[in-house]
Amino acid sequence: MKELWYVHKTKVLIVIGVFVLFCFFIWSRLYVPTETQAEQQVSLLMEAAEAEMEEDLEINDGKQESPQPINIEVLIDIKGAVFRPGVYKMKTGDRVIDAVETAGGFLDDADTRKVNLASLLTDEMVIIVPREGDEEVGEVLIKSSNSPETVSAASKVNINSASEAELTTLTGVGPAKAKAIIDYRTDHGLFKSIEEIMNVTGFGEKSFEKLKDEITVAN
Repeated sequence: MKELWYVHKTKVLIVIGVFVLFCFFIWSRLYVPTETQAEQQVSLLMEAAEAEMEEDLEINDGKQESPQPINIEVLIDIKGAVFRPGVYKMKTGDRVIDAVETAGGFLDDADTRKVNLASLLTDEMVIIVPREGDEEVGEVLIKSSNSPETVSAASKVNINSASEAELTTLTGVGPAKAKAIIDYRTDHGLFKSIEEIMNVTGFGEKSFEKLKDEITVAN
């Protein structure tokens, strides 16, 4: 038996070696990627990573907060019962109370009930602070050319100081009636109330109803 093993020993070892090499070859073909396959796998991994990054960017863009508004200077004109009337530079976001403080505050006779101190300032805004006793002054005393808001006192015609041309802008008032208003205040003094206009020749209750919202006697 030993003699038989020694005779065939070399052949057996050769067969075993060939078998091992064959198994290794099969394993390398099935499980070890070639250079081209490795490059393809790397390429696929890179594409997947890029796609994930783009998705993250889209999500983050959707969550970005809107930029904060920049403070822009606005010019306002404050008149009436304040210590320092005039034109001032303010900032967007400021309110009427800020403009009043910038103008030195209210005078003692200011009618603060008719001023909306919480209103936001806008460019070219006019703020008129009335005095106690001023009549026919609306609650809103602010206007801006950039806003639909109007100031009753600023938009109304003062029949105590208006010229003949200004008076003819009133509803139903022509040159003759405008002259009659001027003649009346010359002869009788300034109007004490807007109702007094009905004492002027040519003005009755119907005429007054048409223009009462357009006139004022405020100083």
